[in-house]
Amino acid sequence: MQDSEAYTQEEVRLLKSLGYMSVKLEAREFVLEETIKGLQSRNAELLEEKKRNNLFSKIFVSLFLSVSLYIFLVILAAKLNYENKHSARVVEAIFLMVSIFIIRNSGFSFSFLGVTLEGAAESIRRMLPGTLAACGALILLKFFIAIFWAKEIGDTLFVMDNFDLILLAYLPVAAIQEFISRGVIQTAIESVLDKPYANFQAILTASALFGLVHIQLSVELAFASFVCSLYWGYLYIQKKCLIGVIISHFMIGGLAYVLGFWDYLYII
Repeated sequence: MQDSEAYTQEEVRLLKSLGYMSVKLEAREFVLEETIKGLQSRNAELLEEKKRNNLFSKIFVSLFLSVSLYIFLVILAAKLNYENKHSARVVEAIFLMVSIFIIRNSGFSFSFLGVTLEGAAESIRRMLPGTLAACGALILLKFFIAIFWAKEIGDTLFVMDNFDLILLAYLPVAAIQEFISRGVIQTAIESVLDKPYANFQAILTASALFGLVHIQLSVELAFASFVCSLYWGYLYIQKKCLIGVIISHFMIGGLAYVLGFWDYLYII
């Protein structure tokens, strides 16, 4: 088309100009397509962030109301001189039902909250060393207590009567507590905080709440629950799977029960 014998110089220049314009238009079209894709991707990220913020807001409100109810029940029991051991269970059940309702309507899957078998084997492998070490420490502690305070608590290492159905009932309790503490609260907090301290802040907050619900039983139990919760929170962030955390919770709490460190109602 640029043959000077077939076209005049003006026609050649016009054809070249049209060619350049076509290339520029194609380049601009490509840039616009990439811009649109970028905007669509950013829009999807903003929608996902909005969903997370909405989920956190609803969970925070339900958590605040649940803690308020818990405090009210504890104070009411104290006013009525009633030794209340079940208020935490009542609040947990209410918060669990509300959380499930919120999650089902949030658009998030339960796997987002750690209810998944993906990574379960690795989760179990990661929890075994620390959990076995904690169990060994409990047995060693009971051994020394049995030696030096045998008159008060007896000299048996394990309380054989505690190998019962109550011990099995502790497994679903541990699962519920971990789903609420790690799956719901820790995940919700972590999802709306900025890195790099989101994990630490989420673990600390969830553990503080976990210790708080045990404080009416005893300060010692609340502190022990807080320390254990820090460990379980760390385990959870490794694979975002609750399986290993639940097993660790059951092993440590169940062993403490059969060692006779506290009454069944105080362990859960």
